[in-house]
Amino acid sequence: MVEIVLSSSNVMDTIETTICSGTFAVAHCVSEDMQMGKGLAVSFKLKYGHIGALLDQNVSVGGIAEQKIVNNHAREVYIFYLVTKMFYYQKPSIQSLASTLTQLRDKLTDLSIDLLIIPKLGCCSDGLNWYEVSNLLRTTFSGGNMRLKVIVCDPENFQMPLHQIASLSELKIEFLECGAPGTLLILPIEITNASENSTFQKCLEHFKLSQR
Repeated sequence: MVEIVLSSSNVMDTIETTICSGTFAVAHCVSEDMQMGKGLAVSFKLKYGHIGALLDQNVSVGGIAEQKIVNNHAREVYIFYLVTKMFYYQKPSIQSLASTLTQLRDKLTDLSIDLLIIPKLGCCSDGLNWYEVSNLLRTTFSGGNMRLKVIVCDPENFQMPLHQIASLSELKIEFLECGAPGTLLILPIEITNASENSTFQKCLEHFKLSQR
């Protein structure tokens, strides 16, 4: 079972406020070359260093490098570097992120860790869609006897509305009614083929919208 909680705090502050709570893990995305030259990765590089030791682990795209920190309270913090692309200037794929999350799940299980702190993995400058990533998190960490709380740090926009993925195979227009107040309905379509998608056209007609 996985519980995903959105937080308005940033990752580094959340680590500091959680530091006395026992063993926990932190994860963020990096490139295989371990450049970590922008965004949150810079903070990890400056605070925890040991870039050479991370490179020595020879982790390829789809794998994870790890670092164990013992803080002043004798608490262990595991930092996992999710290698989702080869070079820092590239963009990750959802497939490479999925591979790293599977390995992360196995690591957390082996270490009996039930608390994970992350940013919105692969989103923002890396360009992945958070709704797709959050669904990937749930499917990867759900099932079995694993119980995990994931704190997702997003100080810019931490309120995520309730949402439901619409079924593209649904033939009746009633599928547009979400059934729960305040629920955002997500219709996943390939935008380049939107004009040929009958379900999308029904959606536009139902809400009296136009495609531009």
